[in-house]
Amino acid sequence: MEVIHKDGQSITIRFDKKDLAKIVEPIVQHAESFAKDTLDIAYLLAEQDYRTDDHFKQPPHVFD
Repeated sequence: MEVIHKDGQSITIRFDKKDLAKIVEPIVQHAESFAKDTLDIAYLLAEQDYRTDDHFKQPPHVFD
């Protein structure tokens, strides 16, 4: 995790893909202990982690 930009109104953070699950999983497992805003961020990070994986599989014989 790297803080890219921070000022009085915003913060920009860069996460490595390998770190996303380490951040998200404990938050989701103990969701009852966290505020809605924290859970919203955790779910957005989880979605980004999923989207960065390559899930596309070429159908067999597509160009036959």
